[in-house]
Amino acid sequence: MPAPTAPTTYRSMVPLESYQDLAESMKRTEEETAKIQEQRYQEVGTPAELGARQAGRRAVEAAAYLSSIPSGDKAIEKETGKTGVYQPVQQAAQQQLSEAQKEYAEALKKVGQKPTPTISDTPSWAQRTK
Repeated sequence: MPAPTAPTTYRSMVPLESYQDLAESMKRTEEETAKIQEQRYQEVGTPAELGARQAGRRAVEAAAYLSSIPSGDKAIEKETGKTGVYQPVQQAAQQQLSEAQKEYAEALKKVGQKPTPTISDTPSWAQRTK
């Protein structure tokens, strides 16, 4: 049986230059991502523009639904003996249209906003000394 020996320990040293290179690589990646994001905004619009378009669609949808509700049916009113059978549905649809129009107006206020790209500063541990 061999005699026990002391374990061998190793220490690896990472030069500061490696950290600096990593920070520069991260910055280049963030800049490229920002360029791609800007291209996407030019192609399909910013998130605020997309939201405004969707709010406009909801307003048109609510208006179409409201216009499709009949104003009254004499045959149903005779059968049930009630007038204004569709009135609760019309009120609900009118309220939905009003809310959709408010949301659309709010969304239009945000159309000019564009998210800022996330490009971080070089970390303190990776600053190059000159």
